[in-house]
Amino acid sequence: MTDLKRLLEMALRSEIDSRDIYKKASEMTKNALLKEKFNFLSREEEKHRIMIENMIKMKFPNEDINIPESTEVPLPRITVTEKDPISKLLSQAMNAEEETSKFYASIAKQLDDENASLMQYLSSIEMSHYYFLRAERDLALKFENYDQYFEMMHVGP
Repeated sequence: MTDLKRLLEMALRSEIDSRDIYKKASEMTKNALLKEKFNFLSREEEKHRIMIENMIKMKFPNEDINIPESTEVPLPRITVTEKDPISKLLSQAMNAEEETSKFYASIAKQLDDENASLMQYLSSIEMSHYYFLRAERDLALKFENYDQYFEMMHVGP
């Protein structure tokens, strides 16, 4: 059986990486609505990081937390540039959210009921992010240039 503490530390790495990716995506986009959605996801991932960190502290009170440089779990990497269509970023983020959900569900199987519930909750939240991103990706595929800034786009009430 894989070491639970190590799995939770990898989950921390995943949340930190996701938070940073969404923050960078927010900086890359010119669309104010999409920028706010990426900021929302970044804040969500930070909340998850805190939850997992608290779980580690509770389960392993006298041990240091060692966040790995990368995860051993095969979570999809997000690699996009400013030249890539926004749909590519959204598709990669969807894959990462889906795999993170599966990863958290697998960790839940190794925990007691109370902590398993938290990991199942996080797994469900990651899938909600997947659907959130899928809706944005579907829009992007229809309107690939929707990330472009149109001068009057955000004028209104």
